[in-house]
Amino acid sequence: MMARARHKARVADAGEMRMGSPQYGRLILDGEEFVTRRVEDQSLVWSGDHRLLAIQELVSTDSGPLTRVVVIDADRRAVVAASESREGFCKPTRFEDNVLVYQHWHYRRGERERRLTLNGA
Repeated sequence: MMARARHKARVADAGEMRMGSPQYGRLILDGEEFVTRRVEDQSLVWSGDHRLLAIQELVSTDSGPLTRVVVIDADRRAVVAASESREGFCKPTRFEDNVLVYQHWHYRRGERERRLTLNGA
């Protein structure tokens, strides 16, 4: 039985949206650009089997950062789950069973741990 190759991901062309902010760029998955919005370059978190990739996606900057977490199945090259968009920053932390744990930070409300269920992922 042949072992499945591990996937590789990186963020290319990352830059600040404003001075001192996190840096966002294009997600490169296994050497190809993955069509999505801008991705925070320090947010990539792999599942234990290296099949699922969680990222922080920048949705908008109109009235401050609006972000969400997105989970990608690297084998199928498909988005399998996404949180709702929230003001502030949503940063993936870890995978637990069938859940992605992430931190949501808002400058007025502080930081809160949240969970995103991965149905069928």
